Amino acid sequence: MDLKNLFSIIAIFGFMGCQKIGKEEPTNINDSITQQIKEYVGKMADNDNFSGAILVAKNDTVLFKKAYGYAHLGLKVLNNIDTKFNYASIGKTFTAIAIFQLMEQGKLSLSDTVGKFLMDYPNDVIRDSVTVEQLLSHKSGVPNYFGKNTFLESSKDRYRTLDDLSVLYENEPMEATPGERYAYRNTNYILLGRIVERITGIPYDDYIEEHVLQAASMSNTGNFDTDHPIENAAEGYTLSDVYPNTFKINVHTFPVKGSPAGGGYTTLEDLHRFTLAIKNNTLLNEASTALLTTPFGQSGYGYGMQFVHTEDGHIYGHSGGHFGVGAEWRIYEKENYTIIVLSNRDTDQGFLETRFFIQRLISGTTPTIEKYFFTKKVVDTYLQNGFQETVELIETDKEKLSELDLTIKGYDFLKRGKHEQAIAIFKLGLKAFPDSFNIYDSLAEAYMKNGENDRAIINYEKSLQLNPENTNAKNMMKKISKKIGK
Repeated sequence: MDLKNLFSIIAIFGFMGCQKIGKEEPTNINDSITQQIKEYVGKMADNDNFSGAILVAKNDTVLFKKAYGYAHLGLKVLNNIDTKFNYASIGKTFTAIAIFQLMEQGKLSLSDTVGKFLMDYPNDVIRDSVTVEQLLSHKSGVPNYFGKNTFLESSKDRYRTLDDLSVLYENEPMEATPGERYAYRNTNYILLGRIVERITGIPYDDYIEEHVLQAASMSNTGNFDTDHPIENAAEGYTLSDVYPNTFKINVHTFPVKGSPAGGGYTTLEDLHRFTLAIKNNTLLNEASTALLTTPFGQSGYGYGMQFVHTEDGHIYGHSGGHFGVGAEWRIYEKENYTIIVLSNRDTDQGFLETRFFIQRLISGTTPTIEKYFFTKKVVDTYLQNGFQETVELIETDKEKLSELDLTIKGYDFLKRGKHEQAIAIFKLGLKAFPDSFNIYDSLAEAYMKNGENDRAIINYEKSLQLNPENTNAKNMMKKISKKIGK
């Protein structure tokens, strides 16, 4: 699998050394669920499997707030409960609220097209057919600039304003017919931000600062310039693809300034205030808040809001993930809990495990959660008991294994320079997914990095047999052939 296909979720499985614990808010925990969360995350942190901060509130009262790990590894500065963390896509909810505020004022409607506000937009399909509702719900079919080489391979300090980003998507072809299907794309929210600017006549950040952040008393949140000093901000760390088993700073992976699609910074306390502002109709009237927090369709995404249970939507919020970033706020409406998790490492380095543990604890399990923890058990079994016993475990319930989670773990081993373990993980994947061209592709890459070029070619060929359109396999085979002089 091309590493670019693992763009938003990077697997991490432990790290050497002992995790340092930052400042904890003094609490008197009489709630058993909160106590279990504290103990579970604490054990993860002790093994250096979580870096960040967490807040647990019940009935709107904060019961637990604690920080773990380092905000700055080089200077050994600990995270604390007031540390600012990158929130990635959480910013989409801020943008959705801005759109709903303008709707309340009668300045736009969900059925309005992009062209009503951006009259000179160059793509006539987007201008004349894409609606505000389709942008909010990721059903517009607009191109995905965030995953294209033009963006990935360029210097990120080129993208500081909404105008700077326009060159990446305005003249690109549509991915789908508007309204045809759901596809999560940052481009949707960049366009919404431009609509906010056009209607209000002021920069997007200025509008959000006054009408969302100040209104919710969020004084430590914003789209800060990451190439300039940010007071009390955590650096983001992702596993290096240059030096095995080390971290590298993530600033080169996203634009230097946040946008309507996300990428700003916030704190535990500010996000808690944000959840209260939503629940108390501080930012929107009661009808608009109800629309914002009610699911529709089966995608699990509404209007700038994510839902765990699409049938009733009693768990809602928004998450964000990127290289060196994991963030989420969630309201468990039936159980009256609010959970905020912020991390300055890759999402599978403690963030996902924390999220799934808490969700299972508060509201019960789901197939996704079961797959995640079964896959974790498979990896643990391999590390502790070897390959054959792990094969036997997989055979007990192949359906519970997650191909994506297992593949991500394999790449984690590759980045750590543990090529034999990566090869074993991908082979284990083939026991459950024998027709997966992606796993054959990944196994080939592991063999290649282990210096076994003949086996790499064999597995790239198998991948191509399963998917003749696998361009990564074609390119890598050419690279190997050139290297060995064939």
